[in-house]
Amino acid sequence: MPHDDTAPTTDAAPEAPSRAATGLLCLLLFLGSFVLLTLGFDANGSTGPWLVTGGILAFGLAFAIPTTILPALEERDRR
Repeated sequence: MPHDDTAPTTDAAPEAPSRAATGLLCLLLFLGSFVLLTLGFDANGSTGPWLVTGGILAFGLAFAIPTTILPALEERDRR
């Protein structure tokens, strides 16, 4: 079956403010994960492992939001 280019799409426009805000949030999470990891490896006592864990979680979220979470939400809205 050929692809129908005239079918309406429910995706947000590329210039939508929500797309820019999501991109900025993911960028801040990504950069913040490096900060948390750096602080975690330099920290003394029991604070270090918690900061490293937070850095790993922030790094994972920075990639999960645009690749997994947002497409799933958009797919759910189409139904």
